[in-house]
Amino acid sequence: MKVIIIGGGPSGMMAAISASTQGHKVILLEKMNMLGKKLLITGKGRCNITSSLGMEEFIKNTPGNGKFLYSSYKNFTNQDIIQFLKEQGLEVKEERGNRIFPVTDKSQDVLNCFIKKLKELKVEIMYNTQVTKILTKKEQDIVKVVGVQTNNGTIQADKIILATGGKSYPLTGSNGDGYKLAKQLGHIVKEIKPSLVPLESYQKDECKSMQGLSLKNVAIKLIDIETRKKYL
Repeated sequence: MKVIIIGGGPSGMMAAISASTQGHKVILLEKMNMLGKKLLITGKGRCNITSSLGMEEFIKNTPGNGKFLYSSYKNFTNQDIIQFLKEQGLEVKEERGNRIFPVTDKSQDVLNCFIKKLKELKVEIMYNTQVTKILTKKEQDIVKVVGVQTNNGTIQADKIILATGGKSYPLTGSNGDGYKLAKQLGHIVKEIKPSLVPLESYQKDECKSMQGLSLKNVAIKLIDIETRKKYL
């Protein structure tokens, strides 16, 4: 079976590795000129890989209906990614707050593990390839995927995995393209909201003077000036 993966971040690379391991011919499409661009800046360049907490805690800390992801969490756990990295020759360490980092403190080493495995499995990687449409056809009331339309032409496929990420960092490629592709197929996408955002103040110099500060074990209290409601 020919499988196309759209998106060359961690989830896209792992999906490509998984599909290829199962014997499928895999093509990994990435619109940037490299894989894992956002991965390289995570954890301030050290890559906070995962957490050592149990999977039940993952579910509890997932916004909305965490149980919806129960099967996904169970099929590939935090221990599975740690084992994968170890098999590629990279050891990990645990730090404060149950955070798992590579012992080298270099996100590039984590990315290299993915790339090493992709090469080993001979996964075809196409860079600078922007997917503009997922192509389908209808057979007896069943809609089937037939390929994708890109800036480099049409590519045929039997299955497609959409792994474009969210809309958190456009400079790294995460600009919300996946939502558009999903809408084209008829999916309903709820309003997306940011989870990590900068602080803004009427006195802009105050925020500027705090740029770059790393604070530990702190809490912030916000007060709505109209309702006087407090948020912790």
